[in-house]
Amino acid sequence: MVSPWLGFRTRRSLRRAISMCCLIGVIVALMYRIRTNHNKLSRELTDALLRLHHPYDPNVKLVSALMNLTDPGVGGTGLLLDVTKLPKEEAEKFKRSLEQWEYSTYTSSFVPLQRSLPDIRLKGCHSLYTDLNLPETSVVIIFHNEHWSVLLRTIHSVMDNSPRHLIKEIILVDDASTDKTLKEPLEEYVTRFRKVKIVRVESNVGLTRARMIGFEQSTAPVAVFMDAHCECFPGWLEPLVTRIAQNQSIITTPNLHSVHPKSFQINEWGHGKEMGIPVLVFPYLFFTWSSMSEEMWKKRKRETDPVRSPAMVGCVIAVSRSWFRKLGMFDPGLEIWGGQATELAIKTWLCGGGLEIIPCSNVAHLYHPHRPSEKRRIAYNRNIARVSNVWLDKYKQFSDNYDGSIAEFGDISDRIALRDSLKCHPFEFYLTHVNPYQFIPGNGIYTGPIRNVELGTHCMDSGGRRKGDSVNVLLYFCHGQGNQLWDFTERREIRIGGQCLDSGYGDNVMIQNCHSQRGNQEWEVVSLNGHVFLRSNGYCVGVTKNKSALVLEKCRNSVLQLWTWKHNRNPRIS
Repeated sequence: MVSPWLGFRTRRSLRRAISMCCLIGVIVALMYRIRTNHNKLSRELTDALLRLHHPYDPNVKLVSALMNLTDPGVGGTGLLLDVTKLPKEEAEKFKRSLEQWEYSTYTSSFVPLQRSLPDIRLKGCHSLYTDLNLPETSVVIIFHNEHWSVLLRTIHSVMDNSPRHLIKEIILVDDASTDKTLKEPLEEYVTRFRKVKIVRVESNVGLTRARMIGFEQSTAPVAVFMDAHCECFPGWLEPLVTRIAQNQSIITTPNLHSVHPKSFQINEWGHGKEMGIPVLVFPYLFFTWSSMSEEMWKKRKRETDPVRSPAMVGCVIAVSRSWFRKLGMFDPGLEIWGGQATELAIKTWLCGGGLEIIPCSNVAHLYHPHRPSEKRRIAYNRNIARVSNVWLDKYKQFSDNYDGSIAEFGDISDRIALRDSLKCHPFEFYLTHVNPYQFIPGNGIYTGPIRNVELGTHCMDSGGRRKGDSVNVLLYFCHGQGNQLWDFTERREIRIGGQCLDSGYGDNVMIQNCHSQRGNQEWEVVSLNGHVFLRSNGYCVGVTKNKSALVLEKCRNSVLQLWTWKHNRNPRIS
């Protein structure tokens, strides 16, 4: 006989089970609805978002129906609109949005504000960063008339792809935006984020000083400076913070990818050996992308290991609060934009710290052209002169405006005092220990004009290749300027600016973009009685029969293969 109490308990358990199933069903349905809205948030605008609508934004419903758009931009995909098929009014909006923002805000309005990105972490990353006891982070984001959809996508991306316990706050610094949608409507929208705070700057102070304002408002032990047009991949933050927790004098940056300025497609850049490494470019003290050297690659134990980086891009930087303060933060004398990432990279290397790219961290950045202006040009020249005069020692002469002839760089005494107080290394340390492959035009192992011994008055000239010419390295009357200023580098390149002599074209001696992979761009400079032979793969550079261009031929005892080239210094690498 079954106990009535057991029957009651069974019925009660059954009711509970049914209730639980119903509850789970509701939660699943709600999650599905949230996920659906997650991908359509920018198209099914809430009241707050409707108030953010800009005159150049599209009629989303009309164009979606007309173009039969289904979840554009989801998962990092892009949207290339056929503008010829748009109604006239919409086509005009598309055009004006590009003109005003220099990226397609029109397209951005179709892309979800909360688009989920794929997990592109290298194998092994997931198990490396599981420590829950990491320091909290303040994310500082500067914006000046950024389009609302791009800014909000950045905020959502940070919040959605970061562990909640690691984000203490997001500080949005409005650098005197004039766009009304970024005032009260934006404030209303971000009230949904408990950790987001907006700081308003009354007059436009520029990126560097706005970042300083944001940093002073932040409180967490780690600060992340991020541009207002970024999207974070899953697991982006933990690797950056973990490395800083291990060594507070290390500044970390993610492996950067790109957001296309017209389609908003996210393009993954290299991983592993193909990862781009920022290096300094003289004379502008900006950065360019280089590949990982063979020596660096061979020293690595795992693909997931941090990568030493001589320079930084500056769009996403993570730094210990205490180390940033010790380094004097950014130079407050830097104006508008430019130089801040270069200064921070150089001084952290010279003053006892380091800069690393963390391969397990991935962030996409919207690279777009910046409309040139005289004010911006002068500010940039002023900034790099400050950096060069404080940090480059005798090498400052190889940078633009080092003497203040283009733009006055102001008082730098406090920066020099900072360097002295930190007992920082000379810049020679950077060239010897940080990036011995650093190319400085005018400071090669051999440098200057390459004069042919037989012809006397004729020098190697990169010239300008005329359409249809098969040879683009010419002989021209020596003038010792521009196209005739060559350098022999640590990578054994014969280089002028960003282009190198290349022997991979039969008898022709061509000039191609430097690829830093040696091969056909690797040369020997063989010294002989004050002159040199230029040799590649056993062949020497000579002169064509009409004596107008260069030719690669068998080495022989000929003065047409002999050149005069100034020996400048010893190699940094033996």
